[in-house]
Amino acid sequence: MNDDDGRPTPAPVTVLGVGNPIMADDGTGLELLGRVRAQRRDPRVEYVDGATGGMELLPVVTEAKRLLVLDAVAGSTPGQVVQLSGDQLPRLLSGKLSPHQVGLLDVFAAARLLDREPEVIEVVGVVAAKVEMRLGLSGPVTGALGEAVGAAVQVIDTWLAELDGQL
Repeated sequence: MNDDDGRPTPAPVTVLGVGNPIMADDGTGLELLGRVRAQRRDPRVEYVDGATGGMELLPVVTEAKRLLVLDAVAGSTPGQVVQLSGDQLPRLLSGKLSPHQVGLLDVFAAARLLDREPEVIEVVGVVAAKVEMRLGLSGPVTGALGEAVGAAVQVIDTWLAELDGQL
């Protein structure tokens, strides 16, 4: 589908995975992205590998109608699944876990300044146990992936049902 200017119409649901897979649990968002994508293939959902992107993610954010961010998060209980929305996001991102989260906070601030924020933003993340130079996720994070994928799929399913007028 194209809009009035001939540009492709953005998918109504955007899932953005962020993180750095060579920094242990910081790669959680990208692992979640792959698993969620495998479970929910739908033409109305766009999956974006944001890696450690900063301001280059601004077009993804400003064009999204409903944005689900998958990421590792800071917290006191490694492996805890965290789900946040709307006004809770600055609090999440101010408790910086890794350098890419500073970039995300800047992206959300820029989208707000441009008055082009997504209608709805949700985050599903897992509290990281280790953020250090090494490949692979820690045991607590690996153990929480199924629950986090379930939470993300539930968000997507709810949004798709809303689009279908079923809620």
